[in-house]
Amino acid sequence: MRIYRLQVRIMQLALAITLAALLGGLTANALWGEKPSAASSGNESSQGNGADQEDEDSQESAEGLTNKKIVALGDSFTYGYPVTPEKSWTQYLAELLQISVVNKGLGRQTAQDMLDRFERDVLNEQPGRVIIFAGNGDILQGVEIKAFQENIIAMIAKAKENEIIPVLALPLPYKGYVQTALTFRKWEQEYAQTNGILLLDFSTVLFDAENDFLPDLSGDGKYPTVKGYKLMGEYAAQILK
Repeated sequence: MRIYRLQVRIMQLALAITLAALLGGLTANALWGEKPSAASSGNESSQGNGADQEDEDSQESAEGLTNKKIVALGDSFTYGYPVTPEKSWTQYLAELLQISVVNKGLGRQTAQDMLDRFERDVLNEQPGRVIIFAGNGDILQGVEIKAFQENIIAMIAKAKENEIIPVLALPLPYKGYVQTALTFRKWEQEYAQTNGILLLDFSTVLFDAENDFLPDLSGDGKYPTVKGYKLMGEYAAQILK
């Protein structure tokens, strides 16, 4: 009889412990707002776009930057041709964001040329971000898109290896080479989206729906005026701030 009573008490004690654990778990969830795990959330855990998540990660890392310095690596459109670097979009960007923006634009540059000077002109500057504005030099010099793609990917890899956030700027629809430019642009847009890379599209403030410069933004139909570069700087500041 004593053994039987002891067994009953042990069973009662075990039941009490189990109930206490369950109540404690429910209380913790209520207090801390614990979210359901991926295993218990069903289809919700698989919803959403992977590229969107990468964009959010890229944005968060940019917002947390302590190194605000930017290097703008590019060709004539970064240099500021036909005016001077002091009137380029990079100068307006620096003034609007009140940060250091180093203009590393040179005329007649392909993506390969930029890759070749990446260490000297980007890594040595130790920026927090690099804007890679390539493509028009490749298009004008007849570089195959495959070579352009390989060089862009290589520059992105170098930036990430050195903890520099890469930003891509789409080539402009250059007069006489619009269709080729659109092909280059489409690939770069898809690449940026797939890899969660921030993208600048200066054509949105420079060109109309027919890929012609808007009034007063170009003197020759090929390169921006000072007003055009100013708009580019304002646009870049809006995206990068």
